[in-house]
Amino acid sequence: IHILEEKLGCCLFERHHKKMTLTASGKIFLSYAENILGQYEESKIRIREISKEFAGTIRIATIYSIGLYQLQPIIRNFLRRFRQMDIRLEYHSFDRIYEMTANRQIDFGFVSHPREQRGIVAKVFEEEKLVVAQSHHHRVLKKKKISLSDLNGAKFVAFASQTPTRLAIDGFLHKHAVRPLIINEYDNIETLKSAIQLGIGCSIVPKVTLLRELRDGSLEVLPTRGLSLKRPLGILYSKDAVFTKSLREFYEAV
Repeated sequence: IHILEEKLGCCLFERHHKKMTLTASGKIFLSYAENILGQYEESKIRIREISKEFAGTIRIATIYSIGLYQLQPIIRNFLRRFRQMDIRLEYHSFDRIYEMTANRQIDFGFVSHPREQRGIVAKVFEEEKLVVAQSHHHRVLKKKKISLSDLNGAKFVAFASQTPTRLAIDGFLHKHAVRPLIINEYDNIETLKSAIQLGIGCSIVPKVTLLRELRDGSLEVLPTRGLSLKRPLGILYSKDAVFTKSLREFYEAV
């Protein structure tokens, strides 16, 4: 590190006793270093693929709900076909995934409500149905079937503010003049489902994330007249990405 700092003519770390933190220069250099390492890994994969050998690592970052549900069967099927491949999976917030994709720190990012940005290609691969869910044992709404208007003033738990899914739900409810009473907000689907199970509030969530809870009877879906809301799921990659044979196969498998 000292040799590197001498060559660069700057300090990369601030040293405080046994702790080290990146300086402003260190943060800039880190992103370039990660890109260099990423290109090195990419070169190894391409060299292997000259001999038609599927090997190497695919780097993926995803939001929780996609990673825990839609992505798992895709990864399992891919690894059954290409046993020499390694998939490195990380969970991050949607904004961090866009940042990692743009910086080529990952090969693919998975987010809801994907949007193309400078340097990023986005493709919708699925649209999942959103439903009203509540605890089977601590019901917030007593009817077996409801209308959107029944959510007015109802205790409601929501995704964290500013997440794409939350903004889409808020926009839909506002358009239909529906204002539930938001009790709390959660940043991932598993915590949100736990809050629903405890009867803290009902919520609007992707139906696919409820399969286990519907089987064990802890949650129930309320048929809701007027609720026609779907959540697009997307895969992101850098416009500068070099699609190796392995990356192309994974992309086409999604």
